[in-house]
Amino acid sequence: MKKYYYLVATPESHIVSHLEPIDFGSYLAVGTKKRIHEQAIFFEIDPEKCQMPVDYINKKLVPYENGEPKRSVYLSIYRALEKTPLDALKNLYLVTDDGKVLEISPGKYEANDEAMIHLYQQIIPITTRVASKLPPPEFIKFLTDTTKPVSTPKLFFVELQLNELSTNPNAPLNTLPYRNPDHLRECLIKLRQSPGRQTKTVLRVMTKEIAYRTIKDGFFIGDKDGYLFYPFPTINELESNYFSWWRSALVHHL
Repeated sequence: MKKYYYLVATPESHIVSHLEPIDFGSYLAVGTKKRIHEQAIFFEIDPEKCQMPVDYINKKLVPYENGEPKRSVYLSIYRALEKTPLDALKNLYLVTDDGKVLEISPGKYEANDEAMIHLYQQIIPITTRVASKLPPPEFIKFLTDTTKPVSTPKLFFVELQLNELSTNPNAPLNTLPYRNPDHLRECLIKLRQSPGRQTKTVLRVMTKEIAYRTIKDGFFIGDKDGYLFYPFPTINELESNYFSWWRSALVHHL
C-alpha cells in the first residue's frame, strides 16, 4: 500500500498513513465510527525532503490482519514543525468537525487592503492570538528572528478578519463571532496608542477550534528565510465550488 506523510497541526505531530489526504482528514475528524467530532488541520509532506525513520515505518505501517489500511503511525509529537523544511510541504487540508475536507494549494500572497491592524491566530508551535501592526510576511520575520529572546524557528498561523475594526477599534463587530469584544477593542486601542509596539496579545491560548468563516486571506507558514501562503477561497468560490465543505464549516456538529 502507498504511504502518505503528514504534518498535523491539531495537535502538532508527524504521522504516516495508508490513507490518502481526504480519507485521512475524515479519519482525524470523526474516527472510524463517527463517534467523535473534531476539527483538523494538516499538510501533506514530501518524505524525500525530510529525515524519516524508514526502518520504524516499515515495521509499524503494515495493514491490519483483515487487509484494512493502517490509518496512522506517529513519527513525532514534539517540534514537528521545526523539523519540517518548508520545501517539503505540499498542500494544506482543512477539515470540519464532521469530516469534510478542503484542499488548498500554496499561492502568491498579495496584500489587498490598507489595514492598520491585523489579527493573527497562531497555530503551531504557539497558540497565542495576537493583534499586530505588521503585515503577514513582516510578522513572520519579526517572530522568527532567533537573535531575539522571544522568537520561534518556524511559525504557522492564520490571519482572521477584523473588517472595520482594523482601522476603527470602536466599529461594530456585526457578524464577527469573537467573544469578549470589549477586550478585543481595548487591545486594538492600546496597540494603536503605542508607537514602538508591534504586537499585542489578545488571547494567550487558543481554547477552541478556529471558526473557518472568520479567516481573512489565508494561512501562512514560514521561517527567517521565507514563507508559504495558502489562500483561503473567496466567499463566491466557497459557495460555488466548495459548497458542501462550506455548509459544514458554518455548523458546529455535536
